[in-house]
Amino acid sequence: MMRPDGLFHVLKNTETGKYYKTFEIPKKRGDTRSIDKPLGGLAMAQERFAAVLLEVYNPKPFVHGYVRGRSFLSNAQYHQKQRWILNIDIEDFFGSIGFARVRGLFMSTLFGYNDRVATILARICTYQNRLPQGAKTSPTLANLIAHNLDKELISLAAKENLRFSRYADDITFSSSSKKIRTSLIKEWEPEYGEREVELGKRLEEAFRASSFNINRDKTRIQLFGERQVVTGLIVNQSPNVWRKDVKRLRMKLYSAKKYGLDQAAELWIGPRAKPEAFWAHVEGWLGYIKQVRGEGDAVLSKLCKQAIEANPNSSDWIQEHAYMMHEFDLFLSHASEDKPRVRKLYEKLVGLDVKVFFDESSITWGDSIVDQINIGLMKSNFFVPFLSSTFAAKGWTNKELNSAISININRKGRILPICDHDFHVGQNYPLLADILYESWPGPDADEEAKLNEIADKLLAAAERAKHPQ
Repeated sequence: MMRPDGLFHVLKNTETGKYYKTFEIPKKRGDTRSIDKPLGGLAMAQERFAAVLLEVYNPKPFVHGYVRGRSFLSNAQYHQKQRWILNIDIEDFFGSIGFARVRGLFMSTLFGYNDRVATILARICTYQNRLPQGAKTSPTLANLIAHNLDKELISLAAKENLRFSRYADDITFSSSSKKIRTSLIKEWEPEYGEREVELGKRLEEAFRASSFNINRDKTRIQLFGERQVVTGLIVNQSPNVWRKDVKRLRMKLYSAKKYGLDQAAELWIGPRAKPEAFWAHVEGWLGYIKQVRGEGDAVLSKLCKQAIEANPNSSDWIQEHAYMMHEFDLFLSHASEDKPRVRKLYEKLVGLDVKVFFDESSITWGDSIVDQINIGLMKSNFFVPFLSSTFAAKGWTNKELNSAISININRKGRILPICDHDFHVGQNYPLLADILYESWPGPDADEEAKLNEIADKLLAAAERAKHPQ
């Protein structure tokens, strides 16, 4: 615990720079961000007070930045498949929140601190009259102070039946309706390409009333049929990374492999850049792609393999993902009692050159069944469970299904159920109730024709998956 005289010394020197280390870090897009990292007793005081702020702060569902369990990905997912999207950026978000605003927050009814305590806390949390990027208190304070702006914007969104979210300084409105609301956008030109956007009066007033400015250079409207981007992800369908970003990362990995980490660091970051900083940048990009595209993704697997070739000392998770390249198109999951029927489908798929993980052909004498099943799940593009009363009653088949759901949580459309003719999905597996499934033919149906139909559909799915972005 810090002694009172120690705290007094820290407060006396917060503005001198003695308790901050300032440095630049590269952004994903190539430019840099200035970070003010607190040191010593000030860092300790901020860390402890940050925990208090988190107890007070109750984030609204439309706030995705600096909130546990939410991210740039959840923010982007909220706006996928919309007719139009409006992106607005708060100019100098942390920098526009100074000592007076922070002190006023601490004196408000939310905290109720007296003048002296509020002044002390505001001095702890600000540096050179701004929220320092690098302080653990800054993100939550920024969200708290942006609350009035959020309140105005969500009110506007609700009135116009729009979707609204904020990720730090990145504000997004979207709609499934063709009509663009004049309360948000007064006009724009040209009709296509990069546009000049004039925002609506009520939207402009919301920013002025909340003492925030709009970064006009980053204001953009994205229409249906164009590439729509939210928090860096393409959201026309499911959120995805930019093709150019994947290509650029491949170039960085190629440079590292051919010229070594030292030269690659200077080439991609700048003169005197350290190889450790370059590799941290590379692994950060790989982690970003993993978060967006999900475990077992073919693009991620190839990139991780390139990373190991460039640097054999890559993190353990990268080494694991390098060998997750999909060897199988489909994983056929079934209860042993259903094997004779599922075998018929397997044989048809093999005849179509579909690569199938099927236990009796993929697990051999001496193999660990558990290990091979887990490897098969990770290395298969699609999980195809044959759902029946015997499947539902078995512990092992349900473990397979739960593992597949976990692996594919960020990869929509990767679970392709086949249901026995008398099996009720909703009653047995509510999580799968909204997934379209194929039905296995009943005793009076033409089994051969139905099996051919199912096999052709699975072949088509496998072919589509072989050409990821």
